[in-house]
Amino acid sequence: MRNKLLFFGFFFHLVVGAWAQEPIMRPESFMIQVLEGHPLAKQAKLIPEFAETYVLKARGGFDPKLAYDLSQKYYGDKLYYSLSDAQVKVPTWYGLSVQSGLEQNRGTYLDPQALTPQNGLWYGGLSAQLGNGLLIDERRAELQKAKIYLQSSQLEQRLALNELVFEAGYAYWDWYLQYNSGQVLREALAIAAVRLEAVQQMAELGDRPVIDTVEASIQYQNRAAALADQQARLEAATAFLNRYLWKPDGTPLELDSNTQPISTTALEAQAPKLIYTGTVDSLVNEHPYLGILGYKLDALAIEKRFNQEQLKPQIELKYNLLNEPIQYNPLAQFSINDYKWGVSAQMPLFLRKERAAVQQTKLKIEQTTFERQDQMATLTAKLLAARAAYLNAQKQLVIYTQNAASTQQLLAAELELFSTGESSLFMVNMRETVAFQAALKVFEYQSKCEQLWLKWEFLQASLVR
Repeated sequence: MRNKLLFFGFFFHLVVGAWAQEPIMRPESFMIQVLEGHPLAKQAKLIPEFAETYVLKARGGFDPKLAYDLSQKYYGDKLYYSLSDAQVKVPTWYGLSVQSGLEQNRGTYLDPQALTPQNGLWYGGLSAQLGNGLLIDERRAELQKAKIYLQSSQLEQRLALNELVFEAGYAYWDWYLQYNSGQVLREALAIAAVRLEAVQQMAELGDRPVIDTVEASIQYQNRAAALADQQARLEAATAFLNRYLWKPDGTPLELDSNTQPISTTALEAQAPKLIYTGTVDSLVNEHPYLGILGYKLDALAIEKRFNQEQLKPQIELKYNLLNEPIQYNPLAQFSINDYKWGVSAQMPLFLRKERAAVQQTKLKIEQTTFERQDQMATLTAKLLAARAAYLNAQKQLVIYTQNAASTQQLLAAELELFSTGESSLFMVNMRETVAFQAALKVFEYQSKCEQLWLKWEFLQASLVR
């Protein structure tokens, strides 16, 4: 029976070997599944598409326009007038609009200035903004801002995907911790059950005092309670992990009860994750969030230019050549002496609305500049803290791994003394408890190291590029 107790002291290593026979979900395959199927990943992929619609909408401001205007008056069985104007107008980039059309006017009481030849009157020419709208107008401003938003949307998508991968990865390593902790406590409970049975049999034979059965029973009960608590934590971690599991067609998945995380052996065999130890200024300056704020400043600069343009008077010059189309040819018998032109100008006296808009834009630029400075300082502090925490966790993992190996050696020695009658069950239980706690610490810091590395990469937005 004492040999049986000694055998279970090495049960942990047999359990670890058995775990490898179960289906494994590695973190890499899990992340791929998250990016392919999770609704938030699909939502993030729509961000640039949404921005492209803004560009398309802004380009619509430069679309050619067809227009037709017909006005007639009938009274007392007479056609007073019929005014018809068919026109096509093409806006251009530099505040110019090209237009062409055909007027056909007739009637008994037609205004003489509206009179047109029998075949109608063709016109074609330009309209130009010489003041407000010459350098920039609403159409150009909207298109420029839409293009900036399209560039910014790429960074917004990257931030959204990085946040999703970070949260999913955090959930994975919490599941890893809870799963392996459960296996350790399950092993501890199995050993306590065998030991309780052995001590009871030895007490019946008179080889051990009856009080040892109380000690073994207490140990079994404590471990059973700890395993029940751990099982609840595992179920919670599994449920949280399940929210990141989706099929590409949008069907939610649930983790199979037999699925295991990456094994400790496979995790330890991986190449160590290196971390940048130099200054973090370059990492901060390249951060997508600062890039988004930079694009925001670019858009505000365009808005400022547009608002300043509104301080100028509105001056529009129109010039159209005229000709009567012959056999549908508008240029037949064309003469440069036939034309019409006009100029219009207007300007608010106080410009309060326009000046307020300029001042508001300047204030927005200042606010965004201050926000960018604050974010730079915040990101710098977070990156330095995350790096320090990760490096410290790595050191702690090495220490706890060595500590776990030492406690196993002490346990093996204590079991050997117990088998020869030179130790007590109390000492065996104490050594065993310390050994299991050390094993739990190793899993805790393995998980912590992976989570802190995810945080370091997340703060750089480099989990997904």
